[in-house]
Amino acid sequence: MNHRHLRLPHRERTASRPALLLCLAAATLSGVAACKRQDAGAPQVNPSNDPAAPVRSGTAAAQPRELPDGLSASGTLMADMQSEVTPLVAGRVMQVLVERGARVREGDPLVRLREVDFRTTAAQAQATLAQARARLGGDVSHFDPEATAEVRAAAANRDLAEDALRRAQQLHSTGSMSDADFQRATTSATAAREQYRSAVNSMRGAYYAYQQASAVAQQAGRALDDSTIRAPFSGEIAERKINVGEYVTPQRAVVTLVRTDPLRMEIQVPQERIAAVRVGQTVEVRVDAYPDRVFPATIRYISAAVRADSRSLIAEAIVPNGEGTLRPGLFATARIALGTRRTAVSVPARAVLSEAGASRVFVVVNGRVQERVVTVADRNDNEVLIERGVAAGERVATENLTRLGDGVQVVEQ
Repeated sequence: MNHRHLRLPHRERTASRPALLLCLAAATLSGVAACKRQDAGAPQVNPSNDPAAPVRSGTAAAQPRELPDGLSASGTLMADMQSEVTPLVAGRVMQVLVERGARVREGDPLVRLREVDFRTTAAQAQATLAQARARLGGDVSHFDPEATAEVRAAAANRDLAEDALRRAQQLHSTGSMSDADFQRATTSATAAREQYRSAVNSMRGAYYAYQQASAVAQQAGRALDDSTIRAPFSGEIAERKINVGEYVTPQRAVVTLVRTDPLRMEIQVPQERIAAVRVGQTVEVRVDAYPDRVFPATIRYISAAVRADSRSLIAEAIVPNGEGTLRPGLFATARIALGTRRTAVSVPARAVLSEAGASRVFVVVNGRVQERVVTVADRNDNEVLIERGVAAGERVATENLTRLGDGVQVVEQ
């Protein structure tokens, strides 16, 4: 069967064009509607959430500031002195006079030991000393063996024997005395001289015995005094370690005594700042327990050598603590005023984003962000002083900081 194309008359073809256009338009609209229905589940693009879209943010210029130069460090407060107080003599505890936290002055009694035995020993030593003094004649302030009674008696006998010997020599020379009598006179004179020497040595020995008795008496007296354990310096009782009835020896501590006024704080000075630190400089000390207070201190000691492990020098600050507010062991931060000034910049507080101990700002350069980690010197509710990371005159973002990062385009408003 042959199909032939039918040709419509020109009038009919002209009349059918509007209907054809309507059909094509309807088909196009239905196709678009179908496409829209087909893409209904796809996410819609919101220019405000597009990472490539510019972020609107206010900006502010970093303003130059001059600050007093200082060195900051952290450390632990230490007692000026700390002692494990031990007795000087062994004995049984009879009385404990202090408790933990008690404040004592130098020389105050802390513990008393049983003193009966010490008193007996001291009395015996005093009796021995008195006996030795009596043998020397009582006055021992200027000892002279020639002045003692025994030596004077021996000297008198010696002189008599020597006189008798001289007379015997005269008589023997004239033949009036026999050889035997002359020999007896000679022997008597020799014995008298030796007796004199023995008396002198005996008195010297007695004097040394007196000195020994005096030392024993003094030691016994000290032992009696030491039966009362006293505070070696003024301070506060940190620990009480014994009870009544216990036997203590010089190797056992009875209390822990600390001096809390003043306190000490070690400060590590980097080797590049050593030349700026000296004895007498003022230090500001802060502790977390009193965040609103500044405790003045002074550099008192500086180490003679740099530590090889840290390449730092140890400076020690003395912190007055007359009120007893501070306690040994507290963590503290210190700032040393170096007497010079350094340059910093000021930015609004809202321009600094602090997270996980790090502070960041977003510097706008040619419409794009540069994220920088900065070193904060000081801050308050309105402004932050930055020591490193931002230069004076640079503009920092102050709004929408959480949406900013390196390379993000910013529209200043």
